[in-house]
Amino acid sequence: MAWASIDGMSAADKASRDLDRALLAIFLEAAGALIDQLVEAGISDPADIARRLNRRGFPCFGRPRWGASTVSMVRRRWTLRHSVDEALSRQESACSPSDSALGSAPAST
Repeated sequence: MAWASIDGMSAADKASRDLDRALLAIFLEAAGALIDQLVEAGISDPADIARRLNRRGFPCFGRPRWGASTVSMVRRRWTLRHSVDEALSRQESACSPSDSALGSAPAST
């Protein structure tokens, strides 16, 4: 099967792809937060987390059931996303004029 380039996709295909990506991002945020809470509560085994999610009926994006590998993938992606967000936040605060060594000195009155 040959993969079509994005340029060759119809507008409907692009919209569908964008929707799938947005839904996946929402799923990863919700599932990642829930899995993180379970880990903070002392449940760190991915297979145990998967059993608990399946037992409670929490849906798994694109799969009928949770598995240990899916839990691990969600944890990795969620942790990566939040570590990048924290790094960007630190970078933005380091670049603010009030904290910058290059900022102008406050004017005296």
